[in-house]
Parts: sequence; structure tokens; C-alpha cells
Amino acid sequence: MKLLLRASSLVHAAHCRNVLRAAGIHAELRNTWLAGAAGDIPFQESSPQVWIDEGASEKEAWAVLNAAANPAPGPRWHCVACDEWHEAQFAACWRCGRGNDA
Repeated sequence: MKLLLRASSLVHAAHCRNVLRAAGIHAELRNTWLAGAAGDIPFQESSPQVWIDEGASEKEAWAVLNAAANPAPGPRWHCVACDEWHEAQFAACWRCGRGNDA
């Protein structure tokens, strides 16, 4: 395994791991419960980390994370049930829960 990134929070690290796994890149979290030790051990050693397999491409992993952080813009869609407008990344209406039928 090799270190890909150190995150500022466990939530961010877990999200990155989930995005990588969804793309077929095996990733795991480390230092998930060391936040309480910050100060007793170096900060860099206590922050949550995302590790990938030794054979995995760091370049590909970063490309996946960058694509997730900067999605391509798509057309907005209109919910016919409640008249609410939504950005393309939403598959269901936040107001009424109806799916995007477009």
C-alpha cells in the first residue's frame, strides 16, 4: 500500500476512499481514530490518511478525485411535481423526492 493523501477530517478521507472504490481503485483508510492524539504525536501522523494498492496508479487515483470534485456541468432540470429547479448532479427532487424523469 502507498499513501495517496492526508485529509483534514475523517469525513473527507472516507469520501475520497468511497469515490476511489466506486471507480474500481482499492483504497483504505488509516489513522481513523488518532485525532485525539494530535499534540502527543506529530499532526501529520494523526490526520486521517487514504492509501491505495502498491500497483495502483497515483495519477489515475488523483484524476478520479479531481473529476469528482469538479463535475462537468450539465443541464438543470425541472421537477414536474413541485415546480422546483435542480442542478444536473441531483437525481431526485430535494423538495418532494420525485426522481428526474428527463
